[in-house]
Amino acid sequence: MLINKTILNGEFTFRNAEIQDVAQMEYVQSQCYPTLSEREIFKKHHFENHIKLFQQGQFIIENQEKIIVATTSTFLCHFPTHDHTFLEATDHLWLTKSHKKDGNWMYGVDMGVLPAYRGKGLSKELYKARQEMCKILGLKGQITVGMTIGYGKFKNQLSIEAYCEKLKNDELTDPTVSAQKKAGFIWIRPIFNYLTDPEAGNASILMYYPLSDKHKFNFQNGNIHLISN
Repeated sequence: MLINKTILNGEFTFRNAEIQDVAQMEYVQSQCYPTLSEREIFKKHHFENHIKLFQQGQFIIENQEKIIVATTSTFLCHFPTHDHTFLEATDHLWLTKSHKKDGNWMYGVDMGVLPAYRGKGLSKELYKARQEMCKILGLKGQITVGMTIGYGKFKNQLSIEAYCEKLKNDELTDPTVSAQKKAGFIWIRPIFNYLTDPEAGNASILMYYPLSDKHKFNFQNGNIHLISN
């Protein structure tokens, strides 16, 4: 089952990505991550492979002129119990080895909204649709590792470790992480050196968004263990 619907009073169309969208998806990516390492930015050939592997988990939003203004990329997996990097998680951007057809979690590896369209609730719509697809596919929920992109404003005042601790305690807000928490994601812990972006302090926050409240975590020897009540 694929999704295709109008959202926000008909101002935008939300649907699953198609092969003909990949050039526009690459453009959105380039505009949304100007300080991310070039080797960690999805290109059109990567998006094409994602769609072929798991079209149900690749989403775009387009405006009334059929211009793509927001995208998100995902794959299916089993819950990660160890720290990992972005390139490790994404099979060096291809997702071929990352995507597990029998996976019971949806891992969101990318989300981008063109700067001119931010503040309209598009990222919230993307998170909501990913959760909707989790229900359709009978998954446990979503995983994300959100970039601490707001760190750049504080990098001369705080270490990335201190910045993450303040985010955890809601003493600071971050454009990405705080929005994810507001959308329903639950904080697990930071992953330092997750990617290469100085404005994010090279870090991201591992979070999850379960479909039910029966899942929780404990930590042993630095590893994550998912347990049920």
